[in-house]
Amino acid sequence: MAKQTGMLQFTGRLGNIIGYKRNGSYFLRTMPETVRQTSATRKAAHHFGIASRKGKLIRQAITPHLDINSDGSLVNRLNKTLIPAGKNHLHAVKGFRFNRHCGLEYFFPDQPVIQDNIVKIPAQVIPQQEAFTHLVVKAIAVRLCFTERCIEKMYTATAIIDLNQPFNGAELETTLPGKGSLLVILQVQPYNGTYAIQNKRCMAADIIAVTAPAAIKRKTITTTTDHRIKSTFSARIWRVLSDPSPHPPPLLSDVTGHSPPGIVKSAT
Repeated sequence: MAKQTGMLQFTGRLGNIIGYKRNGSYFLRTMPETVRQTSATRKAAHHFGIASRKGKLIRQAITPHLDINSDGSLVNRLNKTLIPAGKNHLHAVKGFRFNRHCGLEYFFPDQPVIQDNIVKIPAQVIPQQEAFTHLVVKAIAVRLCFTERCIEKMYTATAIIDLNQPFNGAELETTLPGKGSLLVILQVQPYNGTYAIQNKRCMAADIIAVTAPAAIKRKTITTTTDHRIKSTFSARIWRVLSDPSPHPPPLLSDVTGHSPPGIVKSAT
């Protein structure tokens, strides 16, 4: 690959040259003249496309509400996590870190849990840091519809933990009714007074819960046939066809022998 060093740097296709950005730098590569795909490579490309679309929707829904700047590896890390998950399995993203340098265990040795749509952080001794005065904990809940590629709903709840006082636990509500997939993210941002600590090794934002959409119940419509009427009508047809008299019995009549309205029986 070639690195772009000029004044004008670009991404995308220009003729047979493709420009792209990686880790803050711009590079160039040429397009292949021919692409030979086997069934395995086509299948892999299909799975990668599904993972890329899901990852893009997740990023669009969550990153605008994070106080943590995402690094350049977020796209690739999220896609890599989603590819083995397949088309209908989203639980693989549980535990995913939006900041790869730090996780929730840095702040909470006893990990938060979610019960009845409530994020519960157990009472515990939080590791002390000289520069930290308090922690701002934010829970982000989003409903996503991957079929229609849309964000259905979003909800956030915030709690402040004073590090100068014993921590007796905290709860954050994340109830978000809807039909799409539910993702719950917990972010922890340390503060020193009124200033947020921007050290990437001291900020965490992890996916702590994933709930798949409820299965659609399909109604099965069964058609019942009255065999008695069917057999009676068949027998009546046979009698009419086999009757040698000039006035055969009427063909159209109900089961009781009466003609339907508008049908007059022949006189015998």
